[in-house]
Amino acid sequence: MNLTNIQNQFSDHAEKYVQSSCFATGESLDKMIELLQEPEINRALDVATGGGHTAMRLCSISDCVVAGDVTVSMLKAAREFMTDNNANNVSCCQHDAHMLPFPKQTFDLVTCRIAPHHFTDVLGFLEEVVRVSRLGAAVGIIDSCTPIQLSAARYINAFERLRDTSHNHSYSCSEWKGLFYEAGLKVEYMQQFRKTLNFQAYCDRKSISGLRRTQLKVMLFQAPEAALKYLNPRNINGELVFDLQEMCVVGRPIVG
Repeated sequence: MNLTNIQNQFSDHAEKYVQSSCFATGESLDKMIELLQEPEINRALDVATGGGHTAMRLCSISDCVVAGDVTVSMLKAAREFMTDNNANNVSCCQHDAHMLPFPKQTFDLVTCRIAPHHFTDVLGFLEEVVRVSRLGAAVGIIDSCTPIQLSAARYINAFERLRDTSHNHSYSCSEWKGLFYEAGLKVEYMQQFRKTLNFQAYCDRKSISGLRRTQLKVMLFQAPEAALKYLNPRNINGELVFDLQEMCVVGRPIVG
C-alpha cells in the first residue's frame, strides 16, 4: 500500500468526506447493516473508516466499535463526527489495513467500506481480516466494482485513477468471490448497487484542477461502448452526473 500517497490524498480533504452525502448514506450501507445485525456482537472493527459513517452505524449493533484508518486527519474528523452524534462506544486506531494491530480472533464483526480499491494487496487484507475474526464472525465489505469485461474494467480504473492517484484497482463481483474464497471466507450474500454521482461534487471532494476536470469529462463521454454504458454520463437539471457501481459482500470465515 502506498501509504504516503493515500495519506496525502486524504489528509487535506477529511472534512469533505465526513460531509459527503454519498459516503454518509447509501442503499448498499443500509443493506449491509441489516445483514450484519445479530443478537450478540461484543466487538466490531471498521477498517479504513474514512469519515466514520460505517463505524457510526456499527455503534447501534455492537457493544464496542474500533474505527481504524491509516490517515490521522481522517481519524480526527471521524472521531469528531461520531462524538457530535453521541457515539460513546467507539474508539479510534491508526493502522495499515494490510497489518491489523490486533490479536487473533478479536472481533465478532469486521467491515470495510469504499476503501479496498486503494489497497495494493486486497487478498492480504482479507487474510488479516480472517485472522482477527472470531469463529462465526461476520465480514462485510462494500467497494466500487467494475464490469467483468477486462477492457471496460481497465478504462474505469484509469478514469478513477486520473482523479485520485491513490486509487489502485476496483474488482468485479466475480473477482471478489475469488478473493473471498482464497482468503478462507464463505460468501453468504453479494449484490451490486448502482450509485449516481454529481460530477462537480466528485471533483470538488479532491480539489481537482480545471484541466483535470476537462480530461475526466472527455474520458466520460468518449469511453468505449461497454465502459460508456457502465458510466452512463448525462445531464440532469443542468448538472452532469454519471454512474459508478458498488459491490456489497457479506461472508464468514470457513471453519475446518
